[in-house]
Amino acid sequence: MKLNSGRLWLRIATYGTLAVVLLLVLIRALIYWQFDEAAVRSSLTHALQDTGRSVRIDGRITPQVFPSPGIEIEKLSISDPGKPDAFARVEMLRVSLAWMPLLFGNREVKALDLYGPSAGVSRGLDGQLNIADLFQRRHQDSYTLKLDRLTVREGTLLLSDQLTHTDKRLASISLDADNLRGTADVSFGAILDDDRRPVRLALTTPLTIQDDQVSLPELEAVAISNIQGLGETKLTIAGQYKLNFASLQATGSEVTVSFTSERPSSEVKLTLPQINASLRELTMPSGSLSAKLSYARSQYQLQAALDNLKLSEGGLYADKLDGEFNWLAGSSKVNVKLNAPLSLAGMNQLLMQPLKLTSTITTPALPRGRLVASMEGALDGDIDEPRFNLRVAGKLDGSEVSATLSQYGLIKPRHEATLNIGKLDLNRYLPETQGDPVAIFQNTNEIPLDWLDFFDLNGKVAIGELAMGRFRINHITSNVRINPRAFELDQMSADIYDGRLQGDASLSRRDVPHLQVKQTLQGMKIRPLLVDLFNFNRLDGKGNGRIDINADGKSFAELRSTLSGDASFSLNNGALTGIDLVAALKNLPAELKEWNGAAQNDQKTTFSTLSTSFKLDSGVARSQDLKLASQLVNVNGGGKMDLKQNIVDYTMDVQANPQEFARLKGVNVPLKITGPINSPVYALDFNALVKGKKTEGEKQQALKQQLQKQITTILP
Repeated sequence: MKLNSGRLWLRIATYGTLAVVLLLVLIRALIYWQFDEAAVRSSLTHALQDTGRSVRIDGRITPQVFPSPGIEIEKLSISDPGKPDAFARVEMLRVSLAWMPLLFGNREVKALDLYGPSAGVSRGLDGQLNIADLFQRRHQDSYTLKLDRLTVREGTLLLSDQLTHTDKRLASISLDADNLRGTADVSFGAILDDDRRPVRLALTTPLTIQDDQVSLPELEAVAISNIQGLGETKLTIAGQYKLNFASLQATGSEVTVSFTSERPSSEVKLTLPQINASLRELTMPSGSLSAKLSYARSQYQLQAALDNLKLSEGGLYADKLDGEFNWLAGSSKVNVKLNAPLSLAGMNQLLMQPLKLTSTITTPALPRGRLVASMEGALDGDIDEPRFNLRVAGKLDGSEVSATLSQYGLIKPRHEATLNIGKLDLNRYLPETQGDPVAIFQNTNEIPLDWLDFFDLNGKVAIGELAMGRFRINHITSNVRINPRAFELDQMSADIYDGRLQGDASLSRRDVPHLQVKQTLQGMKIRPLLVDLFNFNRLDGKGNGRIDINADGKSFAELRSTLSGDASFSLNNGALTGIDLVAALKNLPAELKEWNGAAQNDQKTTFSTLSTSFKLDSGVARSQDLKLASQLVNVNGGGKMDLKQNIVDYTMDVQANPQEFARLKGVNVPLKITGPINSPVYALDFNALVKGKKTEGEKQQALKQQLQKQITTILP
């Protein structure tokens, strides 16, 4: 027969196909003939007898031929040691055997497929896992296990820890591991059920198994969840790991743990060069932590190095945390260098003690410098609530300072604080002025209020001495409220210019800031206060006062120009400087010609009492009830002080005490005070002398007669 004959090749193909089919049928028949379901069931139910566990099969056991020989088992369960309760069960287990060893009578398991498995893994109070006995080597005569593939579908795993009283549930577990005899590719997925929110888990890694050791050279695990207020969060763990199932020990190198969130945008990264783990604890010789959080116009940054970390059922601990924290709020920056041991008991109770802090505040509100504080104390808190408490004491720019601060919440924190400062000189941080410092209400620089956006604070403050401009105030105590809408001082008290101040003050944040001040003053020296606030030095004395004023403006100068409200004061044993009314009355008429000039600094009119009240409207203070009483003269008057224009316009009626100056009886000297507040001009009120006269000639004649009458009365 010719080799190229078509009929020959057709016969070969036909007979060959029949031979293969017959061979397969023969093999299948052989397998079914050798398969003994009762023997397989008995072998399986006694497989873990040495561990005290029992295996139960409630379904069928079916042999399989294609694509590889094996068996399919339905409803298999395994009990806990010495207990009838099921520790694990699987709805269907498919066991695949290798062809060649089977032909020689050897049952070599090369693949396992599990469908619907469930198991409970727990750790007891003694720290032992309930699956530890399953990792022990045991000899099996009926088969050998040389897995090349492992597949899991729709699995469930219950995790319980009696030491930490935690329970977790992994659902929808899927696992694919191929080429387990070499370098396998492993992928894992699951959902961690939580009472509040589910967490999606995924893991990919190459895997190498050698005896009892499993190597994961490039593991990457990801956990994704949606947390209310944070949006989608993502936790990633990467590194190189080795697991020893005989000793139940694990090591890791070049490990990184990363966390990110959407709202607010945050990034946290922990780098660990080396990890050693057992069932009881995890130790890390060193680590570095970096974090960044952005919220609204704030940004938080942290860089820290950690020494000798230990993670156990008791919590997380480090011998030392040496780090730097930055808070960027708009154009302001707070830098904090901190050093302390770290304790996170139960993974929620934070303690850092003893804590060393060096804080630096840089802001456009302090154009001439920075606030620098060095303090020591302690930080504790509860991560779960969350709540943190800071207690520190030290130096603030060389002055003694102590503070306690409690924070509630992380995303929109609320604070409660107490602050004690020995001395605070704000002039070191305010814009530098040319020449002598000006009064505070002459400052035209805009008052910065953007920093209010970043606070929700209630607290108490005590300051030994506060300086701003030339203004000085001592022994200040007050309740403080700071939020994006207002800065408030409640129940404020202080020593001010040898007197006592009590009351409230607030600065409300609006399109145009609004100032509200209600204060009472007792026993205060008036002259240094008026000089430091308004550059007015013509009034001296000690007494009491009351103010209820408000103003609107973006600078202290604008606030001065819009001051409105009521103010009153009474002074005792004081003086009106710039003029000596008693000497003028004694020396009339010689003094009259000198009154039409500027006030003289070396002259003053003393008085026993001086009282007046002011009605302020848009920076103008008006008064109609000024009364000055002394042994020699009495003065009544009224007028206005224009704080916007910095001028005074006052009229006073000066009368000599007839008991002391009998020759001046009936003589009234109308006095006019006009000009700049800090350098007014005193002059006779000629308008009062010619009141009622119409023509210029009448006015001149009346003025001449009045002066002659006054002078004639005085002359002997």
